[in-house]
Amino acid sequence: MRVVLDAAEKGADPRVRPGRPVDGARADEDAQPGRQQRGHGEEPASVGACDVVASRTAPPVGTGARIAEGAGPGPGALTLAPGGRYRPLVVRFSMSEITTLGWSFERDVEAFAAAGAPGIGLSLRKLEAYGVPRAACRLHEAGLAASCLVSSGGFPLGDAAGERRALERTRAHLAVAAELGAGCLLVLPGPAGALSWEEAAGRARPLVEVLLRDAEQARVRLALEPVSQLRVDLGFLHSFDEALDFAEAFGSPWLGVVLELNNAWVERRLYANIRARTARIAIVQVSDFKVGTMSASDRVVIGDGDIPLRRLCGALAEAGYDGWYDIELLGPAIEAEGYEAVVPRAIARFRGLWT
Repeated sequence: MRVVLDAAEKGADPRVRPGRPVDGARADEDAQPGRQQRGHGEEPASVGACDVVASRTAPPVGTGARIAEGAGPGPGALTLAPGGRYRPLVVRFSMSEITTLGWSFERDVEAFAAAGAPGIGLSLRKLEAYGVPRAACRLHEAGLAASCLVSSGGFPLGDAAGERRALERTRAHLAVAAELGAGCLLVLPGPAGALSWEEAAGRARPLVEVLLRDAEQARVRLALEPVSQLRVDLGFLHSFDEALDFAEAFGSPWLGVVLELNNAWVERRLYANIRARTARIAIVQVSDFKVGTMSASDRVVIGDGDIPLRRLCGALAEAGYDGWYDIELLGPAIEAEGYEAVVPRAIARFRGLWT
């Protein structure tokens, strides 16, 4: 079986979702059997070239969730690989604007599209500088789908006034994600400060509950982002396993978790969680890590480090994960090599994981 790495092959629509044959059919990144797809069904009477229509009528639970619920993969969504495991026909990937921190939004779009990326992981900071309506038009022109919006939240837990301000800011970011048709909004649940883990979780829960109501209305999934234990300034969730437990307590399909491979690859129960809790994976962040690195956020290009990325991606595919893979690189090695070299090399290396 041939795995297609993006929808740009053979002239297909670059927004085709994983699990759909690449045949030029118009499909959205989170379309599912029985759902109204973006661009189908009811739309405004006049949709301009730069309008973004994001019509979503069901939670983006993905093929993995359908399999977990015993419903099967859905028509045409996956193919059966040897051993009875499902594998996606199309693997969606994006290049994150975090990779090119020093570039502008315009330069990112131009470079990512030229390098063959079908999607882009959007930076809130760069969007604010460029302008959201203008960005929507530019993405449409370039044929780039928005895999995610990075990163919101950052609630100062225990500071009631600060929590309220961060909540309103995050609600506004949800609206931006909906306007741009982003697959998810990454949310940092905030630092615990002097609070215990349990106290921090207790402060974060009502904030997430408010956001989930907005997320369902906007049809944008929230993606909780666990961070390295060296980054306690960003959040109190520090592992994929821990974040999954926290998210599942809400019982909402609109809440998922970021699987950040640079942080999670050494975790206990990682492969078991990939198999059993596939539906909670909102997006997978891909980078590499060199053993011996002693600081957080010091990543290297795919294939330059020691993470068993081919094995991990294979495990995700076999579990039925059919969401976005976002290539997010940062650190001294990336800056030293230069973005012009890093972007095409990282994309080529990602493609190589599937061949």
